[in-house]
Amino acid sequence: MRKQENEKVLLGRRIRALRNAKKWTQEKLGGESGISYKFIGEIERGLQNPSFETLVKIAAALRVALPELFHFEQETFDKKAIESRINQIVKTLPDENIRQLHMVLLSLYPFK
Repeated sequence: MRKQENEKVLLGRRIRALRNAKKWTQEKLGGESGISYKFIGEIERGLQNPSFETLVKIAAALRVALPELFHFEQETFDKKAIESRINQIVKTLPDENIRQLHMVLLSLYPFK
């Protein structure tokens, strides 16, 4: 997959995730944004490259800031990238926060 195609897919997944979080259908998002629900579906599948104006309308309809549409990290699953990001976060934490994080992780995922 070429980079631009991948970015279109990630954008589409992000819009779908935000729409689903509101429990909206594509028709509902289309009605709220003034964009055809068929076009919304094509954007969500990464088949269309929406204009800036279209993205502004979608963000406004979803009641999110425009940059929120580009927070792709929630839409990707690359284990190495996620592990790297976790390590970066942990390295910046003070000792007490690391202990708290450890307790949270153990409560969520008991070590056997």
